Amino acid sequence: MMRMAPALQRIGGFWREGRWRAGAQLAAAVALAWVVAVAMRLPESFWAVMSVLIVMRPSAGGTLGAGWERLRGTAAGALCGLAGVYLQHLGAPVHATTLATVILLAFAGDALPGFRSAPVAALLILSASAIPGHSALDVALLRMLQIGIGVGVALAVALVASEYRAGPRFDAGCAALLRGMARRLTALDSGGAAGLPAESEAERVNAAARAALARLAVLAGSADLEARWRRRGAAVPAAQSCRSKARLAARIFQDAAMLERMLRRTPAGDAAWQDTARAAAAALAAMADALDGQGTPDLAKLAQLARRHEAPGASPALLLAAPVCLLFEDLQRMQRCVAAAASAASAA
Repeated sequence: MMRMAPALQRIGGFWREGRWRAGAQLAAAVALAWVVAVAMRLPESFWAVMSVLIVMRPSAGGTLGAGWERLRGTAAGALCGLAGVYLQHLGAPVHATTLATVILLAFAGDALPGFRSAPVAALLILSASAIPGHSALDVALLRMLQIGIGVGVALAVALVASEYRAGPRFDAGCAALLRGMARRLTALDSGGAAGLPAESEAERVNAAARAALARLAVLAGSADLEARWRRRGAAVPAAQSCRSKARLAARIFQDAAMLERMLRRTPAGDAAWQDTARAAAAALAAMADALDGQGTPDLAKLAQLARRHEAPGASPALLLAAPVCLLFEDLQRMQRCVAAAASAASAA
């Protein structure tokens, strides 16, 4: 019984934390795609199921991106496959034609990521066994129809029952990143540079933050796709796009990391340096709250310190002038971006 306890705990956590939703969403999409293909009396109806398994993502934006890439790549691959079938009909060697077509599409698919499914589609058409009563053209069209059904079902299920929306999840990820930087700067209040982690630990944390930024960039693309879908195809303005916020989050992280490196040089008990660390941490935390929809960030204290550090000869901490001013300017840009997105959401 004791041996079963960890397994039961994992199962309970899986259920309580809602991790079953993505699996249930995928299972429902698979069943629905199969039912639609069977109802249309399509041969080899499991091709629709395969498309669902390939393109389905927990968010609608991720499914939109994967589905569009698969449709585009499949259409290109199907056309090339049909061209290969025609060449074979004229007498070209079957194996040579198939291999040459797939090799060329594989090269193009690596250069153009949106066409990575093209060589697979071409190979399926060129190597497809004959379906009784259907020509090679019929087989290609059936493949495209089945893939279209799978992608359409995946999009419908993702839009209706997505595990999460990419936009709020992206904002939460940005907020978590900024709060992490704020905590590191707040550590200076309890003893200057002694309150900061060692250089090796700081580098490990920075590497994790850079990986988080890379994930946020991918999530930003999904969030903008969702927003475009809800706008019925209209492009998302740059001032409201998650891609803009992702770029700003990366710049803010760089500014805060540079400020932290300068603050490691803080003289013991220097009030000016500690005030700067406290103001920067407060500004980062306030911006994180704004990303979570909790009011407007107050950047007044950081702005005051930036002006003070910029004044020639007026600050005992001139080394902080550049990172503080850059951090303030990028936080201002993020503030405008968040405000523009909030205004667009309230107008909608």
